[in-house]
Amino acid sequence: MECAGKAALLDMNKNCTIVKKEAVLAEQGGGRAGMRKKDMPFMLQMLLFTSGLICLTLLVTGLLIGYNQAADTKEALADKASLSASHFARMPIVADALAEGEADDELRTIAAEVRENNNLQYIVLMNMEGIRLMHPVPERIGEHFVGGDIDDVFEGKSYTSEAVGTLGPSMRAFEPVYDQDGMQIGAISVGISTEVINQAVWDSVKITIYGTAVSLILGLAGSYLLARRLKKTLFNLEPQEIAYLIEEREAMLDSVSEGVIAINADGHIIIANPSAEIMLERAGLHENIIGQKISEIWPELSLEVFVNGEKAVYDKAVRFGELEMITNSVSFQVDKHNVGALVTFRDRNELDAMMKKLSGVESYAHTLRMQTHEFMNKLHIIGAMVYTESYEELAEYVDSLSMIYQRETGIISAHIDDVAIAGYLLTKLERLEQLQIDVDIQGENKWPSLSDPTAVDRWITIIGNSLENAVEAMVGQEEKKVTLIFDVFDGALFYEIRDNGEGFDVEDLPSILEKGYSTKGLNRGYGMTIMINAVKAGNGNYHIQSEIGAGVCLQITMPYEWNDKEGNNSQ
Repeated sequence: MECAGKAALLDMNKNCTIVKKEAVLAEQGGGRAGMRKKDMPFMLQMLLFTSGLICLTLLVTGLLIGYNQAADTKEALADKASLSASHFARMPIVADALAEGEADDELRTIAAEVRENNNLQYIVLMNMEGIRLMHPVPERIGEHFVGGDIDDVFEGKSYTSEAVGTLGPSMRAFEPVYDQDGMQIGAISVGISTEVINQAVWDSVKITIYGTAVSLILGLAGSYLLARRLKKTLFNLEPQEIAYLIEEREAMLDSVSEGVIAINADGHIIIANPSAEIMLERAGLHENIIGQKISEIWPELSLEVFVNGEKAVYDKAVRFGELEMITNSVSFQVDKHNVGALVTFRDRNELDAMMKKLSGVESYAHTLRMQTHEFMNKLHIIGAMVYTESYEELAEYVDSLSMIYQRETGIISAHIDDVAIAGYLLTKLERLEQLQIDVDIQGENKWPSLSDPTAVDRWITIIGNSLENAVEAMVGQEEKKVTLIFDVFDGALFYEIRDNGEGFDVEDLPSILEKGYSTKGLNRGYGMTIMINAVKAGNGNYHIQSEIGAGVCLQITMPYEWNDKEGNNSQ
């Protein structure tokens, strides 16, 4: 069949722009870890937080309790003073002393005993004019009561107050004294020293302070133990380290080309990476799978790691919708109980395509080994002739080798200057010759030696797979013919291959490239996909023309870098 002209393909190539990606090195110390602000250790944070909370709680509680205890103590002492004053006001001996205008020894003795037994500062008896008739200090008897807080008691009121008297500051209780006729004839004042009150308040609050201190120590110890336990539970990792590990895990899951699904013990999906979602969507599933049961999403996937108690199942082919997956299942166990499983899977078509590519590389290596073996055999023959001094036969043998080499390599070297590509093509042509396939090589401009090893590998992949496809397309035919064209146009290498094989309908080409297989044969579809991927990776263009029963014509152009005669890179 006749191919479409080169002009259209070359015009497409002129519009192709080569984009070179250059690596950008990060500044030293500019990694994520370096950019992170160093945080306080988790154990210290927990200790400070819990200790601060305990301290604040105990402080507020202690202040409230201490305040209440101080108030209760002062109130109890005030009641004590009031009770003593009321007791004295009702004693007949006190009314007799007021009636006589002086206190006798018995009254003074009773007052002294009560004062000492109840830790009172004073017990003072005064008449209606405020003149003392009884006082702990005898010299102050007959003097006016000091403090300025006695007016209300002479109006018949009972009360307590705080004031500074001749004995110093004190809390005072006042009680009126009446005669038998119910007429007020004087007053009693009982005082408790402020120092005694303060000491009593301190004694009552001191217990609270000691209890708070002990509680604080116990709280700090509990905080330390809690922090240590939490740290151990977190595998001695800091919170920022855990967050960083989670980010790393997410990044690794996102970068994995295989689909990854994690499920819990109940069979619910808890993790699914982007590759898994893409493959499942390609197979016909268009919904969020997180939280759903794996048995409902993928009924064909029988998890032996759960059903049969197996720890792992590898390389099991399982159908999912329109795709066949190669799956691996691994169970997670804690205390010999299954707590979950991890399922990884890959589209079988992709794996078969990869195996096809690896087979091509292996075939290339095998061809090189055959060439090396054949070359060593020829060296052995030459060595034997030299050893036996058969120089005439040696000359004839070398001439025959030269003629064979010129015949086999002359055409290739006239079109291809790159040693690796020329050597590979030579071995492929030898195989085609063994298969009785007529090969015609054409071209006006010679391919240069390429400077990029990756580009060499791409072209070997393209040439090898295209020749293999051509060979498979001509199986069973009597006349087999392949035409190869190598040329150079506007900084791009041009390659064309035509065969007279069975061909195919070009309308099936998108399906072939998408699914990786054709209705004419599994391997041919993969070979086509591998070639097109290599062309796209090299920023090239391709054009395919074919008809059923009329063979295939494939045209490819791809930019290149080459080595000049001095070894400099050019484009």
